[in-house]
Amino acid sequence: MLLLLLTIPLVCTVLSLLPMNNRMRIMLLLLVSLGHAAMTASFWRALPGAEFNGIIVLDNIGLILLSVISLLFTSVSLYMIGYFDHEKRNNRVFVLCLSLLMSVMSLVAVSYHIGLMWVAIATTTLFSAPLISFHRNKNSLEATWKYLLVCSVGIAMALMGTFFLAISAHGLDTLLLPGLLNGAGQLSGNWLKLSVIFLLVGYGCKMGLAPMHSWKPEAYGHSIGIATVIMAGGTTQCAFLALVRVSQICSKAGLSGFYSSILILTGIISLVVPAVFILGERNIKRIFSYSSVEHMGILILGLAFGGPGIFGSFFHMVNNALAKVAMFLTAGSIAQKYGSSRADDIKGVIHAYPVTGVFLLAGLFAGTGMFPFATFFSELMILYAAILSGHYVAAIFFVVCLAAIFVGIARVVFEMVYGEPTVPVLAKKENKFMNISIIAALVILAGIGMWLPAHLENIINGAVQVASLK
Repeated sequence: MLLLLLTIPLVCTVLSLLPMNNRMRIMLLLLVSLGHAAMTASFWRALPGAEFNGIIVLDNIGLILLSVISLLFTSVSLYMIGYFDHEKRNNRVFVLCLSLLMSVMSLVAVSYHIGLMWVAIATTTLFSAPLISFHRNKNSLEATWKYLLVCSVGIAMALMGTFFLAISAHGLDTLLLPGLLNGAGQLSGNWLKLSVIFLLVGYGCKMGLAPMHSWKPEAYGHSIGIATVIMAGGTTQCAFLALVRVSQICSKAGLSGFYSSILILTGIISLVVPAVFILGERNIKRIFSYSSVEHMGILILGLAFGGPGIFGSFFHMVNNALAKVAMFLTAGSIAQKYGSSRADDIKGVIHAYPVTGVFLLAGLFAGTGMFPFATFFSELMILYAAILSGHYVAAIFFVVCLAAIFVGIARVVFEMVYGEPTVPVLAKKENKFMNISIIAALVILAGIGMWLPAHLENIINGAVQVASLK
């Protein structure tokens, strides 16, 4: 079943090379995304067995990521139907890269071999790059190269960390996760610490944690909303899963305190940096990119605080993906309508496009963790975990930075929504396909904020047990 899940998107890759128009390729991608989602939904009932001698395994942590991947690709596929009504550029390479990303991101979710997981995460970098440079203008090409440069350095660091982990596990002669966990007492402590540092820096680059975040404002600021949704909600969380696996190993090897202290420091920096830089930013996509840095910091803080913080982190994985669908697809719609993402060029959205204006406001509240959206509750769980574990200074930074980020985003969003109306230069009306994905994400995010389905809660609790090795 897992092998079939990985190969279904490859069918879309092959078929997208055939002569067909933009709409047909999008419908093909949507069909494959729905198939991927259907298979993922079947795993919610019962997890499939291990395949390839335990190299490919789906546990509850991987199931959460796999569900996020299905959600993201189904959302962007629907959105693309409307988006490409106004975009005449050929989307063959774009759809091909999206389908390949669906496959390799799914491979990350089911990889139980640390080396294979590195290969899958490294491959997501290659297939993401053409998405950033879709419009082939000067800014998008520069952003693509910056993304490739920074993330390639990070991937190289993660490879070194994987090598150091292999040296640490020399006596075990395996990089399979169960083998590493069962033989954690035999791991070399010093080599494991060195491995942890390199893995955190390497995968931290891929996540966009501060201060390794420099590629995010450029890549998200100059790519189309579809690309940023997949990257901000998907590929970055693939790297987070890798850090969860590192946490499992450290917990078994008695290095939880060492790893948690580094995560807390990195997480706080990842909140402080966007809180500072977001205040002077005027481009809505770049503002949302700093919000993405913030959310990656929140994820690792929950992992570091432990207890209810781990539940909060896994819940926040789902919430972050939904929030990014709403935020970046709305920003993409505005950019297509106005031909710009700068607040100085966009005013009075609520007057010209009432639905998009409401989405922009809702995206603000969803992305900054305001009630009743589920981001509020996952962030509250992580804050509670910080207080419960005695990290009071971290808790203060957490609250202050989140408040500053809300002010920074709200200042620009309110200006764009309610300012003196600017005349749109491109699309003149709303598109129902572009709006379906956004409203669905907002409804689900508000729904699970007010009522967490028992089945989702059970899966997250199962993921917490796997991460806590219970």
